[in-house]
Amino acid sequence: GFGVGKTTLAWKVFNHPYVMDHFHLRAWCSVSQEYEKRRLLLEILTGIHGLTEEIRQMRDEDLQDKLRKLLLKNKYLVVMDDVWGIGAWNDLKNSFPDNANGSRILFTSRLHRVASEIKQDSPPLSLSLFSQEESWQLLEKKVFKEECCPNELQRVGKEIAYHCQGLPLALS
Repeated sequence: GFGVGKTTLAWKVFNHPYVMDHFHLRAWCSVSQEYEKRRLLLEILTGIHGLTEEIRQMRDEDLQDKLRKLLLKNKYLVVMDDVWGIGAWNDLKNSFPDNANGSRILFTSRLHRVASEIKQDSPPLSLSLFSQEESWQLLEKKVFKEECCPNELQRVGKEIAYHCQGLPLALS
């Protein structure tokens, strides 16, 4: 679903010190509904190698080849955020060598079907909405930190949490 924190969670994983140490190369690309293969390749290459004029001038096929060669002997993590269809994966999958060295590609998608199609042998992790009680607990923690919410604000606080409809981003 929309707004449950998929991108935020993926970003926290991507930037976690353990993950940064574990993978030799890391790259992030934002796919979205309207994507261009070239833009995605350039985004990934920029994250891994930096964007040089030589890379900017390359044809798409050469960009894919360059990416594959850069990734080949390294343990890499590539995040493909906000994937709407299998097309983006089909366009890029040949760029990602499967060298059985622990490299990973992490996808986020609001569409369960897309996640299932991309990786049939690995069930997608679904993030769910917060319950009303969880929403209230998060809001209280965000607003009052270690303190408890004063009694006179509890009713209105719980009402605000209710109107966020379980979406963590609406609360943070």
